[in-house]
Amino acid sequence: MFVVACACVYVASQTSGGELRGAYRDSARATLRAAAASFESGRGDLRAMMRNHPELQSASLRQPGGTDESIGHSAGDAERLVTRVEGGGTLVLTYDMRPAQQRLDDRNRRVLITLGILAMSALTLVTFILGRGIFRPLDRLRAAAKAVGAGDLGTRLGWRRGDELGQLASEFDSMAAHLEEHQRDLEELVHRDPLTELPNHRRFQEALAGELDAARARGQPFAVVLLDIDDFKRVNEARGHPYGDELLARAAEGLSAAMRDVGVVARVGGDEFGLVLPDADGQRAYALAQAARTAVEVSAPVSGTLRCSAGIACYPDDAKSAGALLQLAGGALQWAKESGRGRARRYDPERVLVVTEEQREDFASLIARPEAVRPVFQPIVALASGEPVGYEALARFEGKPGLPPSWWFSQAHRFGLGAALEAESVRAALAADNRPPGTFLSINLSPSALASSHVRERLPSDLLGIVLEITEEERVLDVEGLHRDLDPLRARGARIAVDDAGEGYAGLQQVMSMRADIIKLDRALVADVNADPAKVALIGSLVHFARSTGAAICAEGIETLDELRVLIHLGVAYGQGWALGRPGAPWPRVNAEAAGLCRELRSAQAKIVPLEAAGQMRRGA
Repeated sequence: MFVVACACVYVASQTSGGELRGAYRDSARATLRAAAASFESGRGDLRAMMRNHPELQSASLRQPGGTDESIGHSAGDAERLVTRVEGGGTLVLTYDMRPAQQRLDDRNRRVLITLGILAMSALTLVTFILGRGIFRPLDRLRAAAKAVGAGDLGTRLGWRRGDELGQLASEFDSMAAHLEEHQRDLEELVHRDPLTELPNHRRFQEALAGELDAARARGQPFAVVLLDIDDFKRVNEARGHPYGDELLARAAEGLSAAMRDVGVVARVGGDEFGLVLPDADGQRAYALAQAARTAVEVSAPVSGTLRCSAGIACYPDDAKSAGALLQLAGGALQWAKESGRGRARRYDPERVLVVTEEQREDFASLIARPEAVRPVFQPIVALASGEPVGYEALARFEGKPGLPPSWWFSQAHRFGLGAALEAESVRAALAADNRPPGTFLSINLSPSALASSHVRERLPSDLLGIVLEITEEERVLDVEGLHRDLDPLRARGARIAVDDAGEGYAGLQQVMSMRADIIKLDRALVADVNADPAKVALIGSLVHFARSTGAAICAEGIETLDELRVLIHLGVAYGQGWALGRPGAPWPRVNAEAAGLCRELRSAQAKIVPLEAAGQMRRGA
């Protein structure tokens, strides 16, 4: 409307300007006629006429005899008058219209400027009205809807206006009030399992995350337990879903009663329940898990027809994140089912084959420390003389007191870090200098680590005086591949020992396939050999086997002098164990009493093939 009005004003101004210009021309024509009349009355005096009428631009008189007279110069916009005068001459007068046109142009310019100012003012006013009346209220409405969506159900607009926006705001406030009134019911629907009335999986995750934060702040432990009804699917299919639903409801009631004021109980899956137990260490968590299992089992309509298994994981001993705790508890639950059902199991890395990224990162940081691997050395003694012929390098670890070295290596292999850890152990063992002359260094390696670039980079090019002891943690499935790894090492001077021989048929098979220079008897075979005729017979046969193949027997785990005496009589070449010398810093001495016993019975060793001779026989020397 405003634009139309401005256009009308402009058109009107242009129309009035045209009328004004016409009036100017009429005035000019009147002046020209008056000037012509004064010329006649002044008897043809042009100069007098021009003085009397200064608004004239020019005047000229043309006589019939060819005499012309002219004053002024005609240029630009002008109004002209041509008339006959007395004597037959022609008078031409021009009136200058330029001042009038300039005044008209100035007037039009002022009109346009005024219209522009009016238009800008009107646009500013319209923008202000729209922003205050429409856009700003819409922004406030959008912000209020976002706040309610985020859970702030106390948000209200409270507008008092009678237009459509006011009606919309009133309906929004009514909706928010209704949601706030039923907020508790909505939260119950979102977080509660409708069948068992227990918290559902979502609420369980929230409770676990909250307890994790609290435990970190307090520096206290807590436990996660997962329970599962054994063979529930079979029962559900045999008795029908209504019966299965009744079992679940009863189990939930039993769990709630048993765990009241102890921790959070939730249904996290079909027949799986979860517990979050604050301030529970491993022992307390196991006791509570057993109580929870019992509560589920006695809830059955018929006594003795229901069994329940449970898996436990503890913070911070087992894991430090919610996801890892659930993974490990699930792995422990699976272990409980595989080991007979109807029992609880605490997570054990030796039994539960679950690998979390958190565990791998923690373990990698442990073994990456410079002091993580510390080598100790145990003497390998010639039982004919009581003198050390070599030393076995054994790895010791810092960071988790009480755990045996086997745990570290088994964990490393689980996390894909086994070869790296074995390579670091090799580096630490080879770094010890001043080994007694004439002795060898025995280094433990698994079959898989032999092919690793990590290990190959740590082994020197000259392997004379090095015995590579192949451990029994891994069974050799690819014999040809193992020989491909061993043959280049033999060519560089290394000799090969096989660990834990006599453990079983598979162990003997590995001994024969590897063509070992040293065969190390399993500790279980050596223990109490002085009181077990069967062990005496088996060791005797292995000694005979070694002699026939050009190898040497080494008995590990000799802990008593009685065991040592029997092994000497059986013709065992080498011995190793606490009775002979404990592992220690480079290079520990042999126990004097054990060394004296060896020398006293050296005649029993007369036919033992020495290690050097065994190596020569192996190479056909």
